[in-house]
Amino acid sequence: MELAEILAELRRQGNDTRGIEAKAAHTGYPQNTAETMSAFANTPGGGVLVLGLDEAQGFAPVGVYDPGQCQQAAIATARNALRPSLTVTTELLSEGGRPIVAVYVPEADHSEKPVRVAKTGRAYLRLYDGDYPLSEAEEQVLLAQRGQPRFDDQPVAAASAGDLDAAMVQAYVARRRESTRRLATASDTEVLVRTGVLAPDGQHPTLAGLLALGLYPQQFFPGLAVQASLHDESGVARALDSVYLTGPAPAMLGDCTAWVRRVTPTVIVAQEALGTVTNRPTYPPIVVRELVANALIHRDLSPASLNQPILVKLTRGEHMTVSNPGGLFGLSVEALGLAPPSARNARLCEILQFVDDPGGNRVVERLGSGIPEAQRALADAFMPPLRFDDQGIRFAVFVDAVVAPPDDRSHLGADAVELLRRMNGSPATIAQLAARTGRTTSQVRYLVAKLVQAGRLAREPLDGRTSVYRTIGSSAVG
Repeated sequence: MELAEILAELRRQGNDTRGIEAKAAHTGYPQNTAETMSAFANTPGGGVLVLGLDEAQGFAPVGVYDPGQCQQAAIATARNALRPSLTVTTELLSEGGRPIVAVYVPEADHSEKPVRVAKTGRAYLRLYDGDYPLSEAEEQVLLAQRGQPRFDDQPVAAASAGDLDAAMVQAYVARRRESTRRLATASDTEVLVRTGVLAPDGQHPTLAGLLALGLYPQQFFPGLAVQASLHDESGVARALDSVYLTGPAPAMLGDCTAWVRRVTPTVIVAQEALGTVTNRPTYPPIVVRELVANALIHRDLSPASLNQPILVKLTRGEHMTVSNPGGLFGLSVEALGLAPPSARNARLCEILQFVDDPGGNRVVERLGSGIPEAQRALADAFMPPLRFDDQGIRFAVFVDAVVAPPDDRSHLGADAVELLRRMNGSPATIAQLAARTGRTTSQVRYLVAKLVQAGRLAREPLDGRTSVYRTIGSSAVG
């Protein structure tokens, strides 16, 4: 980010942000920079520490005490005050004639998290506008992501093969036999062992097998559930409707999709270009299904997270949030739906490709297809794209409940709808959109102008030369 963009974002938010921390440094090198660097290093995307801005004065430029020494002190902090040490880059900038030092702190590799402050041994995470100490359980979540997790492959010693649903197992075994000649003549037990539903002893189900095909997995793991709640626009704590959904993953998926449909109103949509008036659910069913399925499949299954349910929160007239323990694994928010998928729970994901939900649909249709399908459904309904929030220890997806405007795809055009999808709910400049879509800046300017005129994008000037564009009804998370 350029300094003008940083200042605009800080002043728009009115305080520090998830990825930006400003500190006054005109009288000396500020304290607590090690804690901020630890937090940025442990948080997806890292962040930038801006020295020379005074938050108390509306982020006015006050400058740094000595530009060269300030940069050296920041580099020394990253190298000597953190374990493991970090390599940061610094840049000398200027605002209002005052020297400003930007310190770019990269996200640490998963194999090195959590990054700790050497003096105290504490590790921090960046949440909203501050640095928060990680609890012991949260540290365990980060440690569990250092390699390919195998928690779903572990046997559940307290359970037996009799704790699996016989009908689901029969259908699953038949499909696995059909999928490969290697299993065509295998016994039921051999199929279940070789595909990871049962442990090698053939007596105990794996965690993946129990969650996918179990009669009642919550008998052994009460937290492997979905907590769904409906709230009104006032934001009061008491829920208007709350359910705790249990059973195997396919049952929870079907029950949660049905619950969302039951508690949300039907939206009347007028499409003037077609001369029609139709009814549709507040949230397209495929969007609800894909997001809940992703949460069930990719949630963290390490011991530190087993007592944390998936949360589905509906705020009437505003948005739906689906969140699960564990951050993104193997890819970034920007790569969601674009890069090849990376499965945290590889065994669970494999099993669920051969299991149907109560509606007769495969729980996992095609790996990596869920987010693109949801984005397309929202674009077709003229709703804002999904918004994502990866905190490293928890991941959330937001869907804005916005009534569709009175136009249709023929009015915007497929290219403009695709550009909206590529924005992924994140603000972007013309240059950034051109890079994301592979189009020329002239083509992007044409599409952006059409979307601004249609009320789908808002333009916010950063300086005299650059503007950032945001989707209407969507805002930065955190």
